[in-house]
This record gives sequence, structure tokens and C-alpha cells, in this order.
Amino acid sequence: MFATAKQIHAGSHELQDRAEVFWSGPNLVLVVADGAGGRSGAAEAAEFVTQRVRQTIQTADLSPAGLMEFLRLIDHQMVEARNVGETTCVVVVASKERMVGASVGDSGAWHITPAGIDYLTGHQTRKPFLGVGCAMPYGFVRGPLTGTLLVASDGLLKYSSAEQIAAVTLAGDVEASAKNLVELVRYSSGALPDDVSVLLVRPT
Repeated sequence: MFATAKQIHAGSHELQDRAEVFWSGPNLVLVVADGAGGRSGAAEAAEFVTQRVRQTIQTADLSPAGLMEFLRLIDHQMVEARNVGETTCVVVVASKERMVGASVGDSGAWHITPAGIDYLTGHQTRKPFLGVGCAMPYGFVRGPLTGTLLVASDGLLKYSSAEQIAAVTLAGDVEASAKNLVELVRYSSGALPDDVSVLLVRPT
């Protein structure tokens, strides 16, 4: 039904991104969390969110409003935990019929086709991040996936152009495209400008 690929790479000594793609019943779930760099508990925040999504998404209302409330609940749970920092988050649930999701921060989800890019998270609120108790998630819904779904952290989206990202995403199979997206932002020294998380999904 779907071909998937995942790439996640550290930009420094500590990887503060997390990325997961997994099945929940008939739905494919994608989640990317980018811990707020320069603050304590960034990696722990991203880990908290991705694990909570994996553990509880099956109980969520899979509508834009439902997933917005789902992220708000996680936001409050992070505050109650007191041992995690702040993070972005994008959650997308894909099925045969539609794509639905919610997001906070500057990680993103794009639906890329030869005709162009649909920025699914284009109207999201960058701050406050999850982890402070007052995040304002943005929800979205679209029809079925017909092109390639990209969910990525700003380590990719901030350091390359949309045109380059789209071209690489559509070239070749999803595994090759995911690897090439990481190389798109790699410096000649071999280093990366930031942690880079890439999830790709394409219908089969």
C-alpha cells in the first residue's frame, strides 16, 4: 500500500531529532520531533513526544481537531513530567482515503507531486513549542496520497530550497530519495548544519 523510507542524522555530538513511521491498524503514522536546541532536555522532549504518539495514537480522534487536541494533551503531559524540554512535532496519519495531521513548530509535512508542492503544515504556529503547556497546534486534512509525502525537520527544510527538495524527492525510489535529501544539505566537509530527519511515503 505504501513504500516508506527513513533517514535521521545528527548535526552535532547529540542527536536531538526523533523520527518514527509505523502502522496503527490500517493507518500509517509518521511523526517527527525536533528538540529545541540550546536548551536542556531537548533530546528528552523529542523522545517523549515520539514515544507518546506511538503508545497512544490508537486512542486519538483522527480528525484535524482531534489531533490538535492530542498534541495539546502531550504538551501538558510534558509539563507534568518536569524532566523534558521543548520540541517541535509533526504527526501525519495516512490511509487509503486521506492524510490528516497536526503540527507545532518549524518541522514540516509536504505533499509533493510533479504538479507542485502542497505545504500541509504551511499555516502552523512556530512557537510556543510542545513542552511549555501552551502550544497551539495546527491541524490539516487532505485527500489520499497521490504523490510523495515528506515529513522532515528544519535541518532539511531550512537549508535547501523547496525546488531542490521536490526534485530530489521525486527522483528515484523512496530509499534513494531519502538518502539524497540528506546529502542535499551536507557541507563539503561532511558535516551537517543541524540534525536532519527525513520520512518519505509513496503509494505502491
